Amino acid sequence: MKIRTEHLILFAALLLCAAIASACQPLPSPGGAPTAAAATPTLPADPGQLAVRQAWESGKHASTYVIAEGTNNDCARCHAPMSWIPTSPEDMPATCATCKFTIKTPKPVAQADWRNIGCEQCHKVEKTVLTKQVAWLNAAIAQFDTTADPYEPVQSPTDLCAKCHRDGYEIALGTKAHAGKGCTACHNAHSTQASCTNCHKTLTEVAGHDKAHAAVHCVACHDASGLKVGPTPDKKTWLTFRPIDPRGKPGDSQYISHDLQRKVDCARCHFPNNPWGLKGVSK
Repeated sequence: MKIRTEHLILFAALLLCAAIASACQPLPSPGGAPTAAAATPTLPADPGQLAVRQAWESGKHASTYVIAEGTNNDCARCHAPMSWIPTSPEDMPATCATCKFTIKTPKPVAQADWRNIGCEQCHKVEKTVLTKQVAWLNAAIAQFDTTADPYEPVQSPTDLCAKCHRDGYEIALGTKAHAGKGCTACHNAHSTQASCTNCHKTLTEVAGHDKAHAAVHCVACHDASGLKVGPTPDKKTWLTFRPIDPRGKPGDSQYISHDLQRKVDCARCHFPNNPWGLKGVSK
């Protein structure tokens, strides 16, 4: 009887192990095949893609800071461009909940989430392969409507850039010194780096472009929008600055002006009794 009881216990243990193993198997999909994870976009077989990838990795889009979460952030992700700025303080409620509904207090964004505006955001993906076609990935459509094409067509690279960079760039471009020029006329599309000397190759031969102004950025002299001009905190470069908060709160941040002109007013920096000890000139 003792031996038979031990056999029954062993048999029951084997049945239990078999049941556990069966429960761990993946459930079949309706078609009978195991469920597979969605394939991630892959780069086309093009040797030139290595240089493009390296340029992207060195640029700001590969290490992008997510603007501090505000109370309107959840709504603005779908209902406004990334850099939405109201025309006046009166146009912006303290929170969307004033007119809509209550939203949860946003959590701090982890530093790990600051990175990667990937290739698929600006290049259309077809059958999991990235193409050279430039288009805008609408995140809301991609997330909530899997039956629709999530890509929106754009007329030009500049229109694509304006999907996020809408804090005045589109107003300044095409005026004054750079009339008819788009973003990629100055900026590398993947690294985002811009260089004035790509077009203006003889700057050193022009009066005023001497060693005394070697640390002065082009926009510090050629800005046409009346921005504040001065040295950066490390004193290594002279740039243009704009208010940190569009509603008029004190403080300025470095900003590369995109509204430029050929004419230069030296008295903008070299005014009498300037705080930098520069030689003053009269207008």
